[in-house]
Amino acid sequence: MEFQEVIRARRSCRSFDPSAVAQEQLSAILDAGLWAPSPLNLQPWEFIVITDPEKKMRIREAGEEARQSVVDSDGPGWVNKYDLGFVEEAPVLIAVVFNPAKGGLGEYFDQPYGALQAASACVQNMMLAAAEFGLGSLWFTFFKPEKVRPILNIPESREIAAIILLGKPTRPLEAPPRKAPKIHPEQYQAAE
Repeated sequence: MEFQEVIRARRSCRSFDPSAVAQEQLSAILDAGLWAPSPLNLQPWEFIVITDPEKKMRIREAGEEARQSVVDSDGPGWVNKYDLGFVEEAPVLIAVVFNPAKGGLGEYFDQPYGALQAASACVQNMMLAAAEFGLGSLWFTFFKPEKVRPILNIPESREIAAIILLGKPTRPLEAPPRKAPKIHPEQYQAAE
């Protein structure tokens, strides 16, 4: 696939076929993450590859608890109908965790998010690699990190950028509409 095709092929998938992801594909997806940019090339990311059904179930439960928090706080009504069964359906979950202390020099000039930004670029690379293989993925963050941390034994010194759900989609994924870009020549211009 050409690069522009890969970008347009990447879709958020919430319905996965149970067939396993080939080890060669998984390795290539993880490798794509390693090539993301990072401040001072510190590469703050680490990966937890999850296939254990019990761990996936507990992550889904953490998502359901987060959903209930939204409902209890009078959040959008549609959230209550949001079925999180796809978390357990996905053959592979990849937790991308990062060391916030590896954010480069930004802490000296009010740019403290370098490690999170690098981990986010890593997640994007991995999702694009999945799309190239015809796999669906989902950038899953619908959970309280403190609920997922013990499930995956993540130390307090690390943060969770995302859990990538990965697998073959059960049906073709349609492109959501895109808004026209807001481009400001030379400086930000407030809308009238």
